[in-house]
Amino acid sequence: MKIIHVLSGLTKGGGERVAVELANAAAQNGDVVSIIAGWPVDPEFLQKNIDPKVDIKFVAKTKQLAYLNIAPWIINNRKWISGNDVLHCHLSYGAFFGAMASILLKKFSRNKKPVIIETYHAVGMQIPKIDRWIHSRMMLFHNGVAFMAKDPFWDKFMAKHPASKTGIIPNGIKVMQPQNNSGGMPLIKDEHIISNYKYVVGTVGMLRPDRKPGLYIPIFLDIYKALGEEVHFILAGGGSEFENIKSQVNASGLTEQVSMPGLVNNPLDIIAQLTIYVSVSVGDTAGISMIEAAMCGIPVVGIQLIENYKANENDWVWSDADGKEVAKKIIFLLQNPGEREKLVASQNVYVKKHFTADAMYAAYDAFYKKILAG
Repeated sequence: MKIIHVLSGLTKGGGERVAVELANAAAQNGDVVSIIAGWPVDPEFLQKNIDPKVDIKFVAKTKQLAYLNIAPWIINNRKWISGNDVLHCHLSYGAFFGAMASILLKKFSRNKKPVIIETYHAVGMQIPKIDRWIHSRMMLFHNGVAFMAKDPFWDKFMAKHPASKTGIIPNGIKVMQPQNNSGGMPLIKDEHIISNYKYVVGTVGMLRPDRKPGLYIPIFLDIYKALGEEVHFILAGGGSEFENIKSQVNASGLTEQVSMPGLVNNPLDIIAQLTIYVSVSVGDTAGISMIEAAMCGIPVVGIQLIENYKANENDWVWSDADGKEVAKKIIFLLQNPGEREKLVASQNVYVKKHFTADAMYAAYDAFYKKILAG
């Protein structure tokens, strides 16, 4: 099968990571795979992790031109695009590219291929209504849409538009080997060293408004009040909220207790050395970084973004919308190593069974074939 993946840039982010993992798995299973990225970024971010068999093309030289260049780029490359079986679109840029490709290829090409498929990566996220409406219009130009989990809004929307086939396909990543998190390796480029602390609680992610990074600060503060100087906190990642969050950390009196190293090229360098990993959950859905932490043998706790959601025994990650309850859970796990060990064992088994790149590839391969069959 010939497959093209489309995304904005090969940078840090869960959606970008999923696209690359899927492209790599497809290439390793014998598919002919290409990636179209809107613009080039530092190859150290993600491009270095792409299988050499995967061809990479860029729509524009800069982010500013990436959207403007979509239509002419599709027209100029229509013969090559039409020679593929699947055009798989990721994130907002990919969704827009897919909608434009649907319109332009019908006008300039007689080939019925490629089928256009989208993975919607923002399931359950609190995004502006106008953004969600625009995305829903673009979705109608695609032959199929895959969601990483169920979402009431999109369930209702897609039920009204049955022409576009849908599927639920969980994210997956390459299986990681458990790491020893007590090696004393320098964590960031300042005075803070892992071995100086009995416990390290942290997270790695994009500091954007939709990810609610401000939720971490009162949780960290409650944990610090309970455990004092024995615990340190890592809030790693870049994004539009970085300076705002840094100011909130300082205002809360946690300047010396919270390290903010910014964007990290290899999140595993931090994740594998934590005592507990904490991140946001949406219902029973956990992000890529949480899967990665569990694969490394680090216990994972979730901050629930759906207010009325209650964790149940089927959730592989415990979560709560009340930050004080999240802090209590983390404190309990820090003070009870036996409970941490049990949690590590159960989460590690679960993610290696359900969230591997191979499992994700198999599900998408079946979905592609279903859409191609009509």
